[in-house]
Amino acid sequence: MKRILYGALALLAAACTSAPKNLPADALAPKVDKSQQERVLITTDLEVDDMNGVLLSLLYADQYDLAGIVWTAGMFHFSGDGGLHTLGEITPHYRCNAQHCEHRVKTAADLTEYRPVDPTWLPRVLDYYEADYQYLSKNNPNYPTPEYIRSITKVGNIEFEGDYRFETEGSNFIVEKILDDDPRPLTIQHWGGINTTVRALYTIYERYHGTPEWESILKKVTDKVRIGGSGEDNCRADSKIDEMFPGLKSGGYGPGGFFSYGSFFSASKNGPRPAAEELQPYLHAPWNLEAFKLNHGKLTGEIWLMAEGRAIYGEPIIYNYGLIDYMDWGKSAELGWGPENLKTYPRADYEPYSWAFCQFGCAGFINIGLRSDVNNRGNNHYTIVMWEELAARADWAISEPKDCNHAPVVTAEVADFTAAPGETVRLSGSATDPDGNKLTASWYVPAASCTYKEGKAEGLTVQANGWNASFTVPADAKSGDKLVVNLEVRDQAERPMTRFAQYVIVVS
Repeated sequence: MKRILYGALALLAAACTSAPKNLPADALAPKVDKSQQERVLITTDLEVDDMNGVLLSLLYADQYDLAGIVWTAGMFHFSGDGGLHTLGEITPHYRCNAQHCEHRVKTAADLTEYRPVDPTWLPRVLDYYEADYQYLSKNNPNYPTPEYIRSITKVGNIEFEGDYRFETEGSNFIVEKILDDDPRPLTIQHWGGINTTVRALYTIYERYHGTPEWESILKKVTDKVRIGGSGEDNCRADSKIDEMFPGLKSGGYGPGGFFSYGSFFSASKNGPRPAAEELQPYLHAPWNLEAFKLNHGKLTGEIWLMAEGRAIYGEPIIYNYGLIDYMDWGKSAELGWGPENLKTYPRADYEPYSWAFCQFGCAGFINIGLRSDVNNRGNNHYTIVMWEELAARADWAISEPKDCNHAPVVTAEVADFTAAPGETVRLSGSATDPDGNKLTASWYVPAASCTYKEGKAEGLTVQANGWNASFTVPADAKSGDKLVVNLEVRDQAERPMTRFAQYVIVVS
């Protein structure tokens, strides 16, 4: 496999005669205090990209403290109230962009439901997690128990887009998480609408505003809550929650943000935004089938791929990607399932079993050693590392630890430096592998992560000797410039895993 690296490379192999046998999970991955991890609550409308995102969130749930999964509504999916009301009656400022849905309604305002999602899907996925947990927890002790995951999975306000009229189990659960005694920031992500979160904030406002407790409650909410996106509805603005809670903070897709599992069009060569050629092997069969889809447990077996032969509940054929091998948003607009402005959108075609969708907002919380204070975005190499990680984790769901691969542990002796132009900095690191696999170490400068010459300084070199290296600050570097050196360690295994240490040199 071609791997894109920047700068000078130094390779070393740390030999080991054989892999350890029957190691406990905490020897393969140290047991962590979950209360020290980032705390994330997902709200989702359960569109197909969100389904894949929930599955991946569970597969990576050792990496963060998952505070909740709440099913909500959005502009693309709402379940209705059995025909009692229409969208226009409940949400005058709706954003749903359906026209007439093959002449079933005159406008979106007349919809009594829109592309409703499978009400049995989340309960089934909880069963799948429980089935995979037996081996996942043996390979890593930091997975939350199935009982805990069940306790934090709730149904919120799903009847209509932007509907926050009533308290629901999901909205009251969010209230509990906001008002509990946990002092950490609570990132509430919105993969669908924001309406269930708005309902929770309304409940808090109605319960406490005008009471002696209000000032302390207001401070707690504004200090703690991080609104991840404003959702697929207008109700953040319509509800005036920012006026009710002045100082309410936005943000919250994690400090990493260094990779993506691909946009809707990544795997289509004739689509409007195909992925780079180096990523294409990870977006198609046979890799998808061999790496995670087939015979790798319940969670990854549920991941949706294009034209795999399964129907997506509630979707018209134009959006039923499990059955079709194309995305034709222009046709969907012509048929009334999408907005008029998509009529000129080109059709994208796919091979069967291609990857095409994922909303995985928890990706930024995954720790592979890349620093949150470094710009690691847009690097295809990191994306490849994460695809390889997905394949290794898929093995965890079906195998004893002795039959799986686990990530090396990389340590930087000192990671932060201040140096003058022309000065040479000495770098040192180390790594161990829990499986006893040989390790390959590479030292290099990821140019796009440096602020020196605005991230366009290709060709900067690192002089390396095993676990030690030296880097000379360019003579023309300016005070305040940030230069980054990566120590990348990859184990030699059938399903390799990679970890990093990042060294930051700030020019004095």
